[in-house]
Amino acid sequence: MKKQLGVLVGASAVLGGAAYGISDALFKALISREFRVPKAVSKFITEKEDSGENPLAAKYKECMQYINDYGFERHEIISDRGQKLRGYLMRPKKPSDVYVFGSHGYRCEGKREWCYFAKFYLEEMGYNLFFVDHQSHGESEGEYIGFSSHEHKDCLKWLNYMNNTFGNDIKIMLHGISMGSTTVMLMTGSEALPENVRFTVADCGFTSAMNEFNYKIDTLKLPFKPLIPIISAINHKRAGYDFQKDTDALSAVKKARVPMLFVHGDKDLFVPTKMVYELYDACTAEKELFVVPGADHAKSYHIDKEGYEARIKAMAEKYL
Repeated sequence: MKKQLGVLVGASAVLGGAAYGISDALFKALISREFRVPKAVSKFITEKEDSGENPLAAKYKECMQYINDYGFERHEIISDRGQKLRGYLMRPKKPSDVYVFGSHGYRCEGKREWCYFAKFYLEEMGYNLFFVDHQSHGESEGEYIGFSSHEHKDCLKWLNYMNNTFGNDIKIMLHGISMGSTTVMLMTGSEALPENVRFTVADCGFTSAMNEFNYKIDTLKLPFKPLIPIISAINHKRAGYDFQKDTDALSAVKKARVPMLFVHGDKDLFVPTKMVYELYDACTAEKELFVVPGADHAKSYHIDKEGYEARIKAMAEKYL
């Protein structure tokens, strides 16, 4: 009996160690800045882009060239966690008191996300475009990705920086995509939101990081659901936030302090389209909903550029 008990204890320890090891690896894959895509996958992606299968490859090069030729100012703040964070300002040819604040998505960066919108905001709308690299992205410091938890607090700090630097009489609109969308939703529901923020565009954001993880595990039929509590505990200890409580956009929009335009593609396979309906229904502020037929994740602007811009113009005319 004692021998059998010893075997069971030993087996449990091995299983527990294996579960922790797998959870630690998944945490790094999800949250760590230093996670690298395996070479075989990276090679496949590169070959696909080079072969012309990526329809946005040429557009991306064109838009990045536009940003680099146009020029931008670099700005910097220090986060409450002591990290140097980078922001970028592109000014229109004619001075404007309107500033678009851009918040990018998961494992993206400011210039890469906002290069597609730059010409529209600068030349057609005549607005300033201020976008940032969130912690652990681009030129900003940081070891872990916050899935909008740390990011929305940093961005509120950026808004205060903008008011102190460019004048508190400026008018600000928020625009976020994917994780950046959840970031601006959390900002919109915060009591710390400056009064000169006029409205928010929230494009394909998730209701919470926890809901997003559970959705991906279910749809991909991955056997990791029992490990979520372990991954969450590791994340809380190392990255300092809770996957549900600290990224809860659904609760935030119930306290939205400015009007909101919700955008989502109806073919989104990364953040499910059902989430935008949940967010829209929960939002208590003035709101608009724009669901783009045929658009996958973060592709609404590329699928229906005219419709997307028309809705931003309508919001701007009404609230700016």
